[in-house]
Amino acid sequence: MNIEELKKHIGTKIKEYRRVNNLTTVELGRLSNTSQTTISSIERGMRFGTFESMLNICDVLGISLYDILPQDYTQRVNLNNVNEDKQLQILIENLSEREIHTVKNLILDDLPLLEILGQLDSKEKKHLKELFNSILNNR
Repeated sequence: MNIEELKKHIGTKIKEYRRVNNLTTVELGRLSNTSQTTISSIERGMRFGTFESMLNICDVLGISLYDILPQDYTQRVNLNNVNEDKQLQILIENLSEREIHTVKNLILDDLPLLEILGQLDSKEKKHLKELFNSILNNR
């Protein structure tokens, strides 16, 4: 599957899950801190969202990133982990320079913290993110 086909597949899956949740693109955008234009572009298969926006969208929809990837791709990843780096590559390709710098610093400097964060469930992650946003907005 090429990148264009992957974008279309992911967009279709997000649209399906959004409709199952009875959300408009405006509502999904508001709840996921993603613009309605970005949601529409993703659903039409025109682009990938940033890593953060894709995680937020999936969180609002109550799904994981694996739920929007093609089944044969996730089966390969889950069965033998051979292509796990391919998933990471796709995500990294869509990060901004600022996000790449942040991820690099987190991996190099804060790996123990990342391991702890990785053990949090989606509700705990959401609360922690809200706390950080509150702190950053009140500086």
